[in-house]
Amino acid sequence: MATLDLVFEGGGAKGMVFVGALQELFGPGGHKPGRLLGTSAGAITAALVAAGYSPSEMLAALNEKDAAGKSVFESFMGNPPAPTKAAVQASSIRGFLKDLNFGFVPDMLEDKLDDQIAQWLASNEKYNNVYSFVEEGGWFSADAFVTWMARKLDEGTFNGKPRNFSKMTMAQFFQATKSEVSFIASDTMWARMLILNHITAPDLPVVWAVRMSMSIPLIWQEVVWQEAWGRYLNRNVANHAIVDGGMLSNFPISLFLAPDANVAKFMGDSNSDAVVGLLIDDTQAIPFSERSLIEYSGDVRQLKTIQRVERLVNTMTLAHDAASIELFNDHIVRLPAGGVGIVEFDMSDDKRRALLEAGRKAMHLYLAANSSLGKPTRSLVEPTSALQIANEAAREILKTPEA
Repeated sequence: MATLDLVFEGGGAKGMVFVGALQELFGPGGHKPGRLLGTSAGAITAALVAAGYSPSEMLAALNEKDAAGKSVFESFMGNPPAPTKAAVQASSIRGFLKDLNFGFVPDMLEDKLDDQIAQWLASNEKYNNVYSFVEEGGWFSADAFVTWMARKLDEGTFNGKPRNFSKMTMAQFFQATKSEVSFIASDTMWARMLILNHITAPDLPVVWAVRMSMSIPLIWQEVVWQEAWGRYLNRNVANHAIVDGGMLSNFPISLFLAPDANVAKFMGDSNSDAVVGLLIDDTQAIPFSERSLIEYSGDVRQLKTIQRVERLVNTMTLAHDAASIELFNDHIVRLPAGGVGIVEFDMSDDKRRALLEAGRKAMHLYLAANSSLGKPTRSLVEPTSALQIANEAAREILKTPEA
């Protein structure tokens, strides 16, 4: 049995495959988690593992249904709530309408008409996605996800005591769980990757750290860093817009493999036996015959804009970390997810089971091929050149702009 530092890649709904892999890793494999690092869907998984969730508890979460019998994950693609009148008045849409002058309409009448148009666009259930897209950077609201994540962090027990993590900061969460967990996000004002943990962002609520990491740009509303959430690496990032970490690095395995002491200062000291990365592999199709395209009658996900964003996100997250994936291939478990959409939270129960089984089998094969995992005789040792590259990549990630 080995203690393993685990890296979870981002991938939206595809991330459900992690549960199948962990069933094998923690069950028959008998291994334990060490440090945890996750992006987007991987951040959700890392948070649950840090909170002591077993694979069976995660499976139960995946199988949750709402009152209508639909998967609770479908609610993550929620319609945005209506903004306040004050927010509408201060919006860029209202500003655009103000600057758009019709000479044949009296100014007083035009001003009232502009108010009505902006308020209607923000409040109308059919069109408020457009308002959200323009003003808050995403077509959908993730309010339901925040509620779900908070509930998961308070359900069940941890070390024999009720979980009560939902209102904790990253520092408090570390003190309560002793889990070295980091979430990857992207600061669009800095154009930098953020590593969110108890060292870099101690006052950030853990729920909002995960919410930042899963915020796929243009699909979910971006998160604005609040003053009350403290600083990042002692830098003021209040009012910065934060989105999915996959924008800049979806699989930063170099952060765990870099031997540089300055990197370890931010990632925590490793007392683990090895590093294992769980990679979502779209080139391997899951054995399932159901069509994977989203075909909701009247659903906005049929819009070419949303489909285009999904393709762009897929391309972006697959391409960015290609060098690290090739370099550290021996550390990587490739989990099949071909045929699953990045926002396909509505997949059928049968398809979800097929995805989980594909993940379980892939992990089984990896463990069988690495039977010495965690032992001193293990062959997964990088050459000096590879470690130097890992150091360089990690140092670049940890850079912050000058104040």
